Amino acid sequence: MIIVYNDFFPEEIQKEILNRLIKSHWHLTGGSETNSFWHSDDLENNEYFNTFLYKKICEKLGRDFKSIERIYANGQTAGQCGTPHKDDGDVTFLYYPSLEWNLDMQGHLIFLNESGDEGEAIVIHKPNRAVLFSGNIWHYADAPSRFFNGLRISLAYKLWEQR
Repeated sequence: MIIVYNDFFPEEIQKEILNRLIKSHWHLTGGSETNSFWHSDDLENNEYFNTFLYKKICEKLGRDFKSIERIYANGQTAGQCGTPHKDDGDVTFLYYPSLEWNLDMQGHLIFLNESGDEGEAIVIHKPNRAVLFSGNIWHYADAPSRFFNGLRISLAYKLWEQR
């Protein structure tokens, strides 16, 4: 299951998310030991993200989840490519809060086959886009282009389904 949503939040919420994430505490703890990128962890302890925004997400998706496993933000600069992995939780909700992004800036989300060794689908990084997908799908975020001098940010919710 991979579902893409464009224009997910109203502009004022998109800007507020980006503003809060830019001011967040970033650490070079994402990815792997040999291939790291920026993380802002423990957002599940922040009321804006775990209550206000989570409620908006559930309303927009038209569904509830059993619980939140984790909420965090990924940040990548040029050369910081993600590592293929599967997620914890049943479902991942990934959101791109950027206000501007061009196709040539790259940083797309790559989904792989069941073996994790072949590309199956690409979701283009696009402002105010959300992606909902099964946590058991191999995937990674490609690095932004070397011509992009900022931080490619994605907000991740790892969720458990109702059973």
